[in-house]
Formats: sequence, C-alpha cells, structure tokens
Amino acid sequence: MKIFFVYSTFGNIKEAKKIGTILVKNKLAACVNIFPNVFSLYLWKNKLCDDKECSAIFKTKKTKVNQVIATIAKYHSYDCPSISAFPIEKIHAEFQKWIIRQTNNN
Repeated sequence: MKIFFVYSTFGNIKEAKKIGTILVKNKLAACVNIFPNVFSLYLWKNKLCDDKECSAIFKTKKTKVNQVIATIAKYHSYDCPSISAFPIEKIHAEFQKWIIRQTNNN
C-alpha cells in the first residue's frame, strides 16, 4: 500500500494541532509533524505578504489522502489553504506497516 505525506501551512500552532488531532483521532492520519517556524513570502490580493506561519506533514495511506485534504480544508482558517500530497517512493517497511495499522478503521 502506497504511503503519502500531506503538507500544509497554518497561521499558528494551535490550528495545526487542532486539525492534526481531528485527523489522528479519526484514523485519517497516523501522525503529524508540526514545524513551528516557517517564514512565507507570497502575493495575496495584489499585496506582498511576509508572514510567520507553521507547517505540518500528515502521514497517511493512499486511500485516505482525499479525506485528509478535505478535512484540512474544512477546518482551515485560510481562504485558500496550501495543501499538497506527495507519494513516498521509499519507506522503512516497519514504519509503512505502522501507518497502515494506525489508519485502519477496525
């Protein structure tokens, strides 16, 4: 089974933890890594923004990726959240098994 990392940015750690908790408790993600200091430069509504954000990586299996993206989008405070999914080509076999077990809804 293919494993994916879903990446997103957030305005603060509290929001990232809230959404991460929802995903893990509902077995949509096995775990979440939150990186507290991300500096983002981007144009929004013709204005250059220079913001401090945090980012998170949600680890899940392929069959849950669409649900993870939809859940992040549902609870995210941004109008247009950055949410991307990346297939993992190489992974430690035991870690892969753990992700699959954690995201099974038995």
